[in-house]
Amino acid sequence: GSYLFIGNGLQVVGLQTVPADRAAFLVQLTTVIVPLLSAFAAGNLSAIPLQTWAACIIAFSGVVIMGAHDSGGAGDQTGLLPLNSLEFNVSQGDALILLAAI
Repeated sequence: GSYLFIGNGLQVVGLQTVPADRAAFLVQLTTVIVPLLSAFAAGNLSAIPLQTWAACIIAFSGVVIMGAHDSGGAGDQTGLLPLNSLEFNVSQGDALILLAAI
């Protein structure tokens, strides 16, 4: 019960400074954290199937993309942001949401 209380409390406080869509995506880092903890508990990274690691990489890539901010440069004609103008900032609210995911 206390674990759930602490996790929900961290989310509520974090949501004061983080948009709900970004917070929801950051909480989904649990998807990445659980296999990592399982592998470390087993003492063997190969105890987790390759498909799970691939899914973790995809999920983490999504979190990185969600966390990237355009620093002012306009995108090209493809509508994509130029990679050299991206910044990655982690606010206090982001950190609280990430702690809630743990």
